Amino acid sequence: MPFATTTFKAPAGSNGPQHCDLIVHNATILTVDADDRVVAGGALAARNGRIVALEQQDEIFAKYTSEHLLDARGGMIHPGFIDAHVHVSQYTARSILPLMDGTSVTMGHWKGELTPQDERVSALLAALDYLLCGYTGFVDPGTVFAPDAVATVADEAGIRIWLTDPYVADGGEALAANLPELVSESFLARWPRNTDEALKRLGSQLFRNRNQDSLVKAFIGLYGEATDSPELYQAALSLARDHGVRLQEHLGYLPAFQLKREKTLGRPLLRWFEERGFLDAHVTFIHMNLVREDEISVLAKHGVRTVWCPWGQLQMLGQHGAQARMVELHRSGVAVGIASDIPRVADFDALGSLATCAAAASGQPATPREILRMRTLGAAATIGAETELGSLELGKRADFVVRSPSASVNFGFDPGLELAVIGGRQTVEAVFVGGRQVVDRGKVLTLDEGTVIASAHQSARSLASRIGLCA
Repeated sequence: MPFATTTFKAPAGSNGPQHCDLIVHNATILTVDADDRVVAGGALAARNGRIVALEQQDEIFAKYTSEHLLDARGGMIHPGFIDAHVHVSQYTARSILPLMDGTSVTMGHWKGELTPQDERVSALLAALDYLLCGYTGFVDPGTVFAPDAVATVADEAGIRIWLTDPYVADGGEALAANLPELVSESFLARWPRNTDEALKRLGSQLFRNRNQDSLVKAFIGLYGEATDSPELYQAALSLARDHGVRLQEHLGYLPAFQLKREKTLGRPLLRWFEERGFLDAHVTFIHMNLVREDEISVLAKHGVRTVWCPWGQLQMLGQHGAQARMVELHRSGVAVGIASDIPRVADFDALGSLATCAAAASGQPATPREILRMRTLGAAATIGAETELGSLELGKRADFVVRSPSASVNFGFDPGLELAVIGGRQTVEAVFVGGRQVVDRGKVLTLDEGTVIASAHQSARSLASRIGLCA
């Protein structure tokens, strides 16, 4: 353990404490569970990667002992953040868009050139930044061409990753027609050519769920936004039901495109989904930048979950048809998870601030504690992991963050605001994933930071050169 250990004797007359792998004590703990408890003077004990006790530290030390003790020095502990939706293989392309202005080169050309090594180093760079910002996992929505290359990053970095089949769709022309800046011939050439090819990709990653303790898990993903036929959607939903996993797809990113689809269908899109039995508790929709007030109850009734990408929503709020209702959905009982999508204008630790701004701009401000819940338990729920992750409860995985009590923003007045909105990577003292410490005082213990950054920069420069943006 990197932290200096301390000692604590059990009270006289006790029956003797049980052994555990780790005790973190002298902390204020935000459980983010159903009771949303704040445990002052608390401690957490973990064994075999799971939380076995969480209560006042005197009680913990009366019952447990460990060779590994971490004194939080009065700092706060909260569940690790989960990025509910990120195109992780494009992380090294964060600043490339300005170079494409005025050229015929699009993000489709970048994606069309990605190699397994490019995707691996992009995911490694993201993992490095995630851990430093207090994240313990992220979800890629099926936009990795080589899932095996990215899966290796989980064990290398010590971070949880959710993956699915690459680019499952049987109608890529819809994306080309409505978002031409995202496509190219080389990119679409790597998509399935028809429904049969798309069906063959479905479920290819589900083998990852056989090992319950693996850091990599799988779900069913469709690219969405009208790139999948009803037949393909039904097959994907049936597979998700059979395997007890989520079906995720993009829906409603462009309000104008959704309105165009609805005009063709002759009814609201969610009603069309409902009529066909396409809405149920296995479904997660991403973006949802057009949700009408009377559709909130429809989503809640069917148990549909939503992923909120604040920056993408802010981009859409000025466009015709946009109706942002993520805070209303959350308050109605719909699980909402906050996601970066691609963090082009802010780092991962600014997501709370972006969500706060987006909520205010939509006319329904969110409280800091709501933002904290959506970055943790809500995000876990959107990938179907809420029984294992997202809150600090007995039996759950020991994925948590210890914040520095001496950071400039940590006054202790509003923990949600200080941890989930204005508190950035400089406040992260330690990060644990499955009870294993992976960050200590601003350093990722599992990765060589210089090597990861150098490899990512080399990959990005090579990619830019291959598509003609750099010499």
